[in-house]
Amino acid sequence: MRGGTSRGLFLKKHDVENLENLDEVLLTIFGSGSSTQVDGVGGGFTHTSKVMLVGLGGEKDGVVEYTFGQVGVDRRIIDWTGNCGNLTFAVAPFAIDERIVEVDDGLALIQMVNKNTGKRIDSLVPVKNGFTVYEGDLTIDGVPNPGAKVETIWHRPGGAVTGRLLPSGRSLDEFVVNGEVVEVSMVDAANPVVFVRAVDVGMEGLEQPNEVGAQTLNRVEKIRGKAAVAMGLVDKPEEAASKSPHFPFVCVIGPKKSFKTHDGRVVRPEEFDVLIRLFSMQKMHHACAVTAAVCIAVASRVKGSLVAENVDVEGESITIAHPKGLLRLGVKSSGDDVETVSVASTSRRIMAGQVYYP
Repeated sequence: MRGGTSRGLFLKKHDVENLENLDEVLLTIFGSGSSTQVDGVGGGFTHTSKVMLVGLGGEKDGVVEYTFGQVGVDRRIIDWTGNCGNLTFAVAPFAIDERIVEVDDGLALIQMVNKNTGKRIDSLVPVKNGFTVYEGDLTIDGVPNPGAKVETIWHRPGGAVTGRLLPSGRSLDEFVVNGEVVEVSMVDAANPVVFVRAVDVGMEGLEQPNEVGAQTLNRVEKIRGKAAVAMGLVDKPEEAASKSPHFPFVCVIGPKKSFKTHDGRVVRPEEFDVLIRLFSMQKMHHACAVTAAVCIAVASRVKGSLVAENVDVEGESITIAHPKGLLRLGVKSSGDDVETVSVASTSRRIMAGQVYYP
């Protein structure tokens, strides 16, 4: 299924929960260990190498529980430590179509719990004749075709992985990288993110993924490693690549300037509140992970953070500019306390059937 700008393999939890070698089965199914994933269903990119395990929760009737795994492409590794916001848009549609949960026609409200983080996310999905409606006129940057609107509402997203909105207890920290002091903000909401200014990683902040060189990637990973230690995810910075390869994200904050998207469209400063470039799994993200966007929205309300420093937000929304365009989120907060973050996108059921494990 596609959810937002990601694509992944969705499995019913009860079909696989008793497998002792689940990771090995999934890595083989995806064809991981090869940059092309030619021997499996992965697409050779981090945003197409994802898995969701979906089932009913045991604590409350009708609540859908799901677990996300970021499947490695070149490396045979699965990171189960966080959530995927884009694929979250496809969880409720999958649960409806597979009859995991029963709903009436109309706009169905599905209550969900992400087992990776323990956070509640509600989903509003259009339903007709008992099945998800996928056809619609909502367009999102990064997906070529329109679809039906699916809205997700993230309840109190702070402290999703580390248990604290500000893992260090501060809105601004300093790291020493290659002998230089770099200011960062570490925020954990939906997923943990370390924010840094573009100039501090040798970037302009307007780059596309194919324009980022090895030197920048190396500097970004050094910052990520230090943040992973500060957040309690690993003991040593050099362990981050192997033990916590997916999180934290690194979010580079760029200048408020016009830029061209991957397809040549010009995005102007008056169209957005903050411009970012996101790094995930040691590469620049082709767009913006929704969990990172939720964290950006929350961080924009945290006084003293690098995001708040660069954002002049009024009202209950924030628009984020990323390499493929724009992403708009709704924010309901009371001071620094963010109660909910909402975001709309589309999803699509691509195929269903059997996949073989030799």
